[in-house]
Amino acid sequence: MLRLVIYADYNATTPCLPAVVEAVRQQLAVPGNPSSRSHAAGRQAAEVLATARGQVAELLCSEPERIIFTSGATEACNLAIFGVAQRLLGSRPRFVHIATEHPAVLEPHRRLREAGAEVISIPVDSQGRVQLEELARSVNAQTALVSAMAVNNETGVISDIAAITRLSHAHGALVLCDATQALGRLSLTSETWGPDFIACSAHKLYGPPGVGALWIRRGLSLEAQQLGGGQERGLRSGSHNLPGIVGFGVAASAAGRAAAQRHAHLSTLSGALEAELRTALPQAVIHGAEAARVPGTSFISYPGLPRGWLAQLTEIAASGGSSCSSATGKPSQVLLAMGVPAADAANAIRISLGVPSTAAEVAIIAQSLIDGARRLQGLAPAPP
Repeated sequence: MLRLVIYADYNATTPCLPAVVEAVRQQLAVPGNPSSRSHAAGRQAAEVLATARGQVAELLCSEPERIIFTSGATEACNLAIFGVAQRLLGSRPRFVHIATEHPAVLEPHRRLREAGAEVISIPVDSQGRVQLEELARSVNAQTALVSAMAVNNETGVISDIAAITRLSHAHGALVLCDATQALGRLSLTSETWGPDFIACSAHKLYGPPGVGALWIRRGLSLEAQQLGGGQERGLRSGSHNLPGIVGFGVAASAAGRAAAQRHAHLSTLSGALEAELRTALPQAVIHGAEAARVPGTSFISYPGLPRGWLAQLTEIAASGGSSCSSATGKPSQVLLAMGVPAADAANAIRISLGVPSTAAEVAIIAQSLIDGARRLQGLAPAPP
């Protein structure tokens, strides 16, 4: 039996909203494949699929037909990167990405480099902000695609996607925006931000795991990476995960309605957490604190602190960065790119809060971080 802990790893995954659970449960009990339209059950499934597509599109202020459902943002990023590469690698062999991207972007670029592409990584400053001057020097007429994350999954730092897009489009380069951590947190409109592709996942939005989407600008084409029955405009073949897609749609609608309320709630909680840490641990560093960030994400290190800070949080489910870096035990690649020493980057803690988080939980999290740091320093916890 799992011990009850305070969950503080919402950037890794979020719990499904009760309405999402119910919608998925109901859909699981209904037969029908959207591709089988010769009978009523199939036609009803197609209508359900269209409704969910519209709900996700509405959150992106987009037309429904621009949405391609995938198994998640990782598949969406792979589809965009490899789909562009197979069309343009011969004429535009340069691919550019920001140094702090998720492995869903970094690993496909590594594969492209092995295949002969010129891959350029754009540095960030100490706060995790994209160096636009370096981007301007790197994007040229040979550039096929620029990949830039909207909100960093470890620090919460917001990138200026509109500026990145304008700069890239000036040279004819396409832009992929990984909006996984931005969807439902920022006013993300496909037209005003301007990228050509937007990737997202449902399970970072209080929807079910195993479903996501790639938004594609009108008039663009990609080389399909998964072949078969021709679903999703031929770009993502395979039977639809209709229960998951339905849950995604419900979660997207809820996010649109509750955006302002969620932002205010997380701003209050993050502010309280970080204020307490700054007072009790003045040497602690909240990474990206001087940059624009979404509320709810605090990535903290303590220079020179003996390793094992995360292990001190025995009753709190937190992480040492992205779920990918935490699984390997390696230092956060994001913090390394921001110039943080490897020892400190490997001892950092990401506290990511969510809609269910409470002020009481935040107070416990803050005290646990403080007590853990003091224990590692050989100091007794402060008296109550």
